[in-house]
Amino acid sequence: MIKQICLIICLLALPFAATGQDSGYSPDVPAEQFGISHLSEYLGLYPDDIGYRSDYTEPDSFRLQIVADLMNRPLGMLDYTAELKSGYVAAQPEILAAYLFRDLARKGQTVRGTPYRADVAEIQRNYNLYFNDIAFNQLLTRAAIYLDLILPRSTESALANLSRSERAFLTNEFIELLVMREEDEFLSVEAIDSLDKLEESYCEAFVEFGYKIDKDPIIAAGVDCLKEMILEVSGLQQLLSSGSVSAKKIIESAAYLPDNADLNAYLGRQSGWKIGGAGNDYYTGDYKFIFDFGGDDVYDLSFDPNNPHGVIIIDLEGNDSYRSQSDFTLGSGCLSAGLLLDYGGDDRYDARSFSLGSGFFGLGVLYDAAGNDRYDGDTHVQGAGTFGLGLIIDEGGRDIYNAAVYSQGFGFVEGIGVIYDVDGSDSYYAGGKYKDILRYEDHYLSLSQGFGYGLRPWMSGGVGAIVDLKGNDSYYADIFAQGASYWWSLGLIYDLTGNDNYQCFQYGQGCGTHMTLGILVDDLGSDVYFGKGLMQGCGHDYSCGLMLDRAGNDTYTAYDLSQGAGSANGAGLLIDNNGDERYFVKNHKLTQGYGTPRRDFGSIGLFIDLGGTDQYDGNGRNDYYWRTNSRWGGGMDIELNPPDTTGGEK
Repeated sequence: MIKQICLIICLLALPFAATGQDSGYSPDVPAEQFGISHLSEYLGLYPDDIGYRSDYTEPDSFRLQIVADLMNRPLGMLDYTAELKSGYVAAQPEILAAYLFRDLARKGQTVRGTPYRADVAEIQRNYNLYFNDIAFNQLLTRAAIYLDLILPRSTESALANLSRSERAFLTNEFIELLVMREEDEFLSVEAIDSLDKLEESYCEAFVEFGYKIDKDPIIAAGVDCLKEMILEVSGLQQLLSSGSVSAKKIIESAAYLPDNADLNAYLGRQSGWKIGGAGNDYYTGDYKFIFDFGGDDVYDLSFDPNNPHGVIIIDLEGNDSYRSQSDFTLGSGCLSAGLLLDYGGDDRYDARSFSLGSGFFGLGVLYDAAGNDRYDGDTHVQGAGTFGLGLIIDEGGRDIYNAAVYSQGFGFVEGIGVIYDVDGSDSYYAGGKYKDILRYEDHYLSLSQGFGYGLRPWMSGGVGAIVDLKGNDSYYADIFAQGASYWWSLGLIYDLTGNDNYQCFQYGQGCGTHMTLGILVDDLGSDVYFGKGLMQGCGHDYSCGLMLDRAGNDTYTAYDLSQGAGSANGAGLLIDNNGDERYFVKNHKLTQGYGTPRRDFGSIGLFIDLGGTDQYDGNGRNDYYWRTNSRWGGGMDIELNPPDTTGGEK
């Protein structure tokens, strides 16, 4: 039976429990930092007791330095989350991309690979001009240099140490580690075991040569390309806005070409290139470059991963429909860089897999500057990175994100995947397609929404994140989601404002499982959090899960092993800084400040509420301290900044 102990010794007397004023708290110290230090002291701990050394498991060649550093000091996730939020600058997606590229360094890597540097002679390679406008030709020239020269040479540099068969392995066998099939739920136990063993063989084969891949040249070249394209588009938009040029004049200025002309010799008319005017245009096929001045356009696009190349798509305005006819389209970088830049309109993106800001051994960026947009995809979509960087930046509008698995801020091996949504009340849904057949008959794997994933024990994972700055947002998922991770990786959600709704069944909302890290931070708004187990600040098996809500009247509901729970040498923290909260749990024995005592030194579970009049169904009580019958578990509910009850009198 769990014991609740109200301290009566003078150090922790009731007035201190009610106000926190005798604790030495200073407004200059973040409230959550004070809460962690204070409750740790009460339980006989130090905050630095939460940490995991790299030698707890055998290191592999794919571990990211940022993950290794944060595993050593998991509470640093709070600072990292704040830094990630600050890494964005309006209308400059290349700044965030460069920031994330920094964090793709391998553990111990001191020198980063560089993109191919073209010499003057290569840059000055002649194209015949087809359009007369100088600014537009400059944009096309920049794009051609990257697509024809810098990106392919950078890819060659990245894969220089791989054999032909090893290169083919990346888009054939390796990709199977991420692909799921609905029919798998009908397989026999023997068939599932055989499939697992096949995938294990792929892991073992890849480990033998994967360390020779240097992803840096591709991603760095893609970031440079993004920077230059954004700059060129900005300059052209200024001219269009001023009336100095118009889409009609640029299109009509095109040169007359004889019937037998070699189009590949003319800038903007090369094979795989297309220029669209201000009307409604239709594009179909496998393109390298599309520039569209406006209109409600339709894109039916395809891509062959066995013949990879860079892709740049720029659409200035219109309510556009982007549709995948194959995988690896729509802001997808497969062994190269893929950029999709849409500057206006209510757009719809219907993708298959490895799309919508997907970096698969490359850089994939989807930048949408305005409009109420809808993003639909299957696997490894909507900000997903594997040996690369996948990024969606949406700067405005009420947006809808729907995906099946490994999506919506997903970081796989040596990968970072991020959704950065700036404004609007958005909806995120992940799951509903691939069943969790080993555990449940009626639940689905999500592995999304700020989820980092490694392959135990062969390869460490990456970083998956959602950053959402404004709006009343809804996050729906099933198993593994919402600031969660698995095996030497980091998953996070940061939501700045709005009354948000988080729904997840298991392994989510600030949860780390098996040598890994998960964090969910929500700054403002009255939010609702619901989940079953291993939720809401839970660390399992040498992992740390942290959930922080800084303000608002929030409701937390969970079943078991949640709300500040540590298991199997894990550490779980739930911190609520302010507001009138309601906390509900089904199993009082494993929740609200519980650290399982098994495994040598046990686990840590910290439950911290620093303000408001709160309601509890569980171990906690308003204005109270408690311990649970666990090794290092307990909680506190205090008024860190009590209301003024004097009526202003002195």
